[in-house]
Amino acid sequence: MAALCLALVGGCASQRVSPRDLPGSTLEAARGPDENARLYTDLIRQLISQDRLYAALAHLQAREQEFGVTDELRLLRADILRKMDDLGGARRLYEQLLDTPYVGQAHHGLGLIIARDDLAAGEVHLQKAVALVPTDARMRNDLGYAKLRQGQLAQARLQLATAYQLDEANELNRNNYILLLLAEGNDRKAARIAADNQIDAGVMRELRREARTIAGSAGNAPVGNAAVRPVTPAKAPAAVGGGGG
Repeated sequence: MAALCLALVGGCASQRVSPRDLPGSTLEAARGPDENARLYTDLIRQLISQDRLYAALAHLQAREQEFGVTDELRLLRADILRKMDDLGGARRLYEQLLDTPYVGQAHHGLGLIIARDDLAAGEVHLQKAVALVPTDARMRNDLGYAKLRQGQLAQARLQLATAYQLDEANELNRNNYILLLLAEGNDRKAARIAADNQIDAGVMRELRREARTIAGSAGNAPVGNAAVRPVTPAKAPAAVGGGGG
């Protein structure tokens, strides 16, 4: 009997089971609630970054039903509402998060909302966000662009160069850094980055056009919705919040 039991054990051990052969419920049980929650929030963030906002909201609602409402979910909901132009709802949620571990992200969201009407006032929140989360490339990019739109080239350089070096693969970071270089008159470096990344000639024309405007109005860049409207980077330079911030 002992030999039979050992043989059965050995036989079971030799069978390999692929994760794809297991039912979803088994995989979820194996991962555990914390890992499942993380994967769910990662999915929602990905949908938000792709501007699939209604799908993101649906998954967010499902996540809340399964795992309960958390500060992290409030932040995701605020980001979705902001991108849907429900600015009042988004602002209320961001303000609720100012006393939580997500205070930096809350200031970032508030800065993007306020900058639509008052770029300088929005910049105050963006500065607080960067101070709290200094390695977040999105926050650096948005703060740098806000400074750039106000003609503050030296201050913009610190933020945009940092954002670019933190995430060089990000198209918005790269385009805004090139925009800064062009506004500063550093055409050679801007052209080198454009060539290395095979940037479309039409995008470069738009970047050069905006760079001339910024360079010619140092300290007097336009303030208001036109200055901060999100822009698709394949067509024009990124505006504040244009990177899915």
